[in-house]
Amino acid sequence: MRSLDEILLGFFIFFAIERAIRLFSNAVIQPVALKKSSNPEVVENWKLTAEVALLLAACFFLVKYRRLFNRA
Repeated sequence: MRSLDEILLGFFIFFAIERAIRLFSNAVIQPVALKKSSNPEVVENWKLTAEVALLLAACFFLVKYRRLFNRA
């Protein structure tokens, strides 16, 4: 059984990754999407696609390097 500290740490790491991706999406992806299309639905689709792709990349990175994170 995992301790509460490990569960909370995992939650905070996920929360930090998710917020960083959301910030990147609003600061970088949205202006680019607005230049390509003025349709708000298309812009939102670009943002969601980028967020899902970056979350999957972060999950892949964490799974691949989990031994490095478990050493501490």
